[in-house]
Amino acid sequence: MAYSFAIFALLLGAFGAYTSVRARQIEARIARLYPPLGQLVRVQGGVVHVVQRGSGPDVVLLHGAGTNLRDFPEALVAALAQDFRVTLMDRPGSGHTARLMRIATPKAQAVALSQAAGALGLHAPIVVGHSYGATVAAAWALCGPALAVRPAALVLIAGPLMPAPLALPWLRRFARSPTLRRVFALLATSWTPSALVRRVAGAAFAPEQMPRGYVKHTAVRLTLRRANLRATAKQVSVLSGALRQLGAKLPRLALPVEILHGTADEVVPYEAHSAAAARLIPGARLTPLPGRGHMLHHTAPDEIIAAIRRAAALALPA
Repeated sequence: MAYSFAIFALLLGAFGAYTSVRARQIEARIARLYPPLGQLVRVQGGVVHVVQRGSGPDVVLLHGAGTNLRDFPEALVAALAQDFRVTLMDRPGSGHTARLMRIATPKAQAVALSQAAGALGLHAPIVVGHSYGATVAAAWALCGPALAVRPAALVLIAGPLMPAPLALPWLRRFARSPTLRRVFALLATSWTPSALVRRVAGAAFAPEQMPRGYVKHTAVRLTLRRANLRATAKQVSVLSGALRQLGAKLPRLALPVEILHGTADEVVPYEAHSAAAARLIPGARLTPLPGRGHMLHHTAPDEIIAAIRRAAALALPA
């Protein structure tokens, strides 16, 4: 028995060592394939990776969990850049926003992103958030006057906004353990096949179809680095508690708020989140999109652009 256990321990150690080497090699290849697209803006504790396009009133785009700033389609960004200065940000723990992996709560992320906005000279931006980015955008508006830059309006797309059910509750429980997060990240970085990456990405679009080339064009594999995976898991693990606090504060929002959500969203349920939040936020405009899924910035860009323009017309001086 002792001999068998020793052999098993030896094999397990060898597998772990090989997996670690493989993870480093894969991360190096990902870094070569997907370098930063913009500038690295220094904030307290690290840097925020940002890309800016166009000129005019400020619009900030915040991506969801498990993605990065490339997740916003180029056509959508180009259309906005005709009339706005568009700033895309990698949220803490995502993409190339480095050394901010421990910043997990939506409020703490909002503080870091506000610092980056201040360093860039942004003024009263329209803050647009998709999914987890919408949670961060709402938290940003609720942080109070101490922040370097405060939103003039919000556009919240398919965002978790209420203490209500979300997809994959087992994942949030699993993610609460630092040890399990570390083991999961190592194994996922080293051994996730491309077919599984495409399947998971495609599930976010259901019941709609994922655009051709989405995984490559949006650099989904940036998320499959160990530090990014651990950061995303930690953010997911604290989301339930953060939403209990956020939901209670939504009636305090005193700025124009546009909310868009697909009624067939299988990731963030429409009724439990956006519909319920819209009833709490004074003057919020809710746009339900029948039959649409979670990835509206890809499948309904015209509706999002229209919402941003409406928010700007209300919030910004003519």
